[in-house]
Amino acid sequence: MKSTRFYKIVIATLVVINVTTLVFLWMTFQRPMGPPPHPGRMDLVERLGVEGENRTKILELQDEHFKRKDSLVDRGRDLHERLYRFFNNNEKDSSDVAQLIDQIVENQRETEQMTFDHFKAINILCSPAQQKILDEIIHNVFSRPGPGGPPPPPRK
Repeated sequence: MKSTRFYKIVIATLVVINVTTLVFLWMTFQRPMGPPPHPGRMDLVERLGVEGENRTKILELQDEHFKRKDSLVDRGRDLHERLYRFFNNNEKDSSDVAQLIDQIVENQRETEQMTFDHFKAINILCSPAQQKILDEIIHNVFSRPGPGGPPPPPRK
């Protein structure tokens, strides 16, 4: 009698574990499989208060902008990686390094131009009040400290 009770408890425990595993897997695969949305993507149209057709246009502009920007960031990473591989390669001369640095600078220029054009296109779709808000948003983004945070205090 004791052994059947033991087996019932084991079977009940295994059923609970299996159901929990299935629920976990089901919840995991319900999430979209693509890359996560870019942070701030919806935030801009919300903060500007853009509605209707202009909202749709701005969201389309942002989709295109983030795709191009991600591509340029990936290219920049690749160029930097190629540049720093030259440290251990004595056969490469300074002209190869200079050419690669020029490509990095051109990639950065293209990124900056694309970002400027993106905000210019959004600005055109905004009302004068929304344009002021957009100016404040852009100013706040560019006045933030970089990824490393604010610079350390000067040494004495």
